[in-house]
Amino acid sequence: MKKRGLTIVILVILTVIIGVIVVDFLNNRPDRRGENPYALEVDQYKVVDPELISHKETRNFDLGLLIASDMSLYDRALYVSGNSSLVVIPLDGRPATMHEILPRATCLEVDQGNIFVGFSTYVAKYSHEGELLQEWPHLGESTVITNLAIKEDKVFVADAGNRRIVIFNREGEQEGEFEGKAESEAGHGFIIPSANFDLAVNSFGELWVVNTGKHALENYSDDGRMRGYWDKASFDIDGFMGCCNPARITVMEDGSFVTSEKGIVRIKIYDQSGELISVVAPPALFKKERSANEEGKAPEVCVDENGVVYALDFDRDVIRVFEPIESE
Repeated sequence: MKKRGLTIVILVILTVIIGVIVVDFLNNRPDRRGENPYALEVDQYKVVDPELISHKETRNFDLGLLIASDMSLYDRALYVSGNSSLVVIPLDGRPATMHEILPRATCLEVDQGNIFVGFSTYVAKYSHEGELLQEWPHLGESTVITNLAIKEDKVFVADAGNRRIVIFNREGEQEGEFEGKAESEAGHGFIIPSANFDLAVNSFGELWVVNTGKHALENYSDDGRMRGYWDKASFDIDGFMGCCNPARITVMEDGSFVTSEKGIVRIKIYDQSGELISVVAPPALFKKERSANEEGKAPEVCVDENGVVYALDFDRDVIRVFEPIESE
């Protein structure tokens, strides 16, 4: 009898435990959960004062079946990499041309001499006719090349995997590298939590690198010494919020920056010291329907001498053109 009674007690306890587990599971189904009181409400940060908006969308270029990875603007033409192709889109209305390139390009940069295409662990140099001229040495398995910048005979390569900038000459010979550490207290090294790591050379020959973990833009000498920086970590429209922003940048003729953000997607313009000038494209213009874990992708941005901003919208796979609004 004692054994039978003990068995009954054990069965009762097991029944209660199973019941608690089932009830907890049912109550925690996504459609049964209550609102999270600690959830960050971001809708308020998507609203932009119309007075801040400086551009309007005027047209776009449909990329068809091309799954684009990057874009560069040179000599009134847009160069777009994707799949195993490089597409050149003249802005004067002439037909686009396509060149076959090595597969899985991540980025590209174009100047008068060559087209440089970055892949995950190496860079390739092409002629303007699409001929492969060189494959540069691989930089190691942990390398993740995200962007390129050209200054005269130097090619700067952003490696998010190793949180460094690698310096090559135009013939593919490595001349150095640096990790963003300065000689002052401001030196903290590049903090790169994800594969968002951009850089640009402005019209004054200054190299600027985005330290995304610090929401900072940092100015470096050609050999990697920090010369200055500005940062804007803020939930307000004049700052950068979330992880890894600004994800992409380009520079205007006067040295101002065009920035592109992921998460809450938006494109803005800052002066050389980091003060917000205007908003090119507010969040309302970008894809709204996303899954719970999906973030908006930061568009690649280019800008011409007239202040026209070209945005490669990865969510829609189109190039969107934003022209300055003429003041009355």
